[in-house]
Amino acid sequence: MMHPSARWLPLLLACAALVIAQATDPHGPAGQYTPSIALAALAVAAAAVRVLIRKTPSVAAVGALSLVSVLATVGGWLSFRYAAAHADIDVTGQVRRVGTLPLAGRAHTLDFTLGGAALREPRERLRLTLTVSDYDPSAPACAYRTAATAYLMDGGAPAQEVPVRSGRPLDFVLNAGTPSVRIQVMLTEKDPGRHCRTDIRATEAVLHDS
Repeated sequence: MMHPSARWLPLLLACAALVIAQATDPHGPAGQYTPSIALAALAVAAAAVRVLIRKTPSVAAVGALSLVSVLATVGGWLSFRYAAAHADIDVTGQVRRVGTLPLAGRAHTLDFTLGGAALREPRERLRLTLTVSDYDPSAPACAYRTAATAYLMDGGAPAQEVPVRSGRPLDFVLNAGTPSVRIQVMLTEKDPGRHCRTDIRATEAVLHDS
């Protein structure tokens, strides 16, 4: 006969897994953890039903509920650890812009960098979204007469040159364990005689795996 206190073990196991998972402060959108959350809910529900049964249940029912709770707990934990190791990490607030504004003239460059704090959890790629706009909104529009190209200078595989389209994400391959990332953006005017003054900002930066 199972000891009365043993009926609580699956519930305690499920709750402990939830507490530990929350304490690890997972990164990335909560949607990436949907499978682990669903399994955790199943584990707690099955264990709670097992505890709340007042009538003497059959051995088969007890075993089934306990097995479902334990398996769901283990599955949820493994799913959580996988998501935590590969989840997208939003580092937009840690991107630093280095250079002078406004951008004007031919071949004007600006750097965007990420330091070690943002890269402490390794990921394979950086998805960076840049927005190109007029530096002076009150002046005649001219940003559309400029062309920008991004170059990954430090932190990734060589020969990564990507044309910048305002508001569209760029994807760069990073070296494993890189301590920093530097992306240089070169802006050129299609009509240098118009003296366009342009602003460029990083609106989103996400580290992710392939």
